[in-house]
Amino acid sequence: MRWIFRSIYRVCIGVCIAATACQTEPDRYPPGQAVWITKEETRLIFNAPALIQSGRKAQRFTDHSGQFVEETVEWRSNNTGKTIAGILLSESSKGPPITDVQDPQEAMQLWAVFRTLTPTFGALEQSKNTLGPVLWRRASIGTRACVLFLQRWTIIGTLAPSAPITNLSGYYCRPPGAVFPPEIAEDVIQSIGFRRHTPASPRPPIILQ
Repeated sequence: MRWIFRSIYRVCIGVCIAATACQTEPDRYPPGQAVWITKEETRLIFNAPALIQSGRKAQRFTDHSGQFVEETVEWRSNNTGKTIAGILLSESSKGPPITDVQDPQEAMQLWAVFRTLTPTFGALEQSKNTLGPVLWRRASIGTRACVLFLQRWTIIGTLAPSAPITNLSGYYCRPPGAVFPPEIAEDVIQSIGFRRHTPASPRPPIILQ
């Protein structure tokens, strides 16, 4: 899978994941602990219509060195069928982050909701959203049709071993029994983004030529 990223991510995203992005408020985010954060503090957003009125829970983790930061958000829609979704953002100021999946299907094993289920994965697809190139697969997981996605980038123009790397991966599953045609999967991919004006907001994405 690494050759895919070498070819896709030569165009990199100017997202603030340099050393300053891995600094957090020491009292609010104690190092070495995963802490619950509020909606206002969460950087990750999912603008899919089914999730607009959804409940969510979010955590942020910073390691003792300050080199690694992870943010996790899960959404559960309030309707009867329950659309579910989750995003994991894993950042490093130097080298690979703590979580550095290389294929969208690897994202499934990161979430407790799937750990007892057997998946069937579809073909690897490629799209582009406001954050840059995205790799994704549709999947059948238990009684749900899902899309699993992955974005991986660096701000310095190369994926050298010492480069600061960000890995964003996650899932979106429709209610049990619902189908997941490609056009809906594409809409989901386009709804992923960063919230601005939070304590640790990245800069708006800038495509570097």
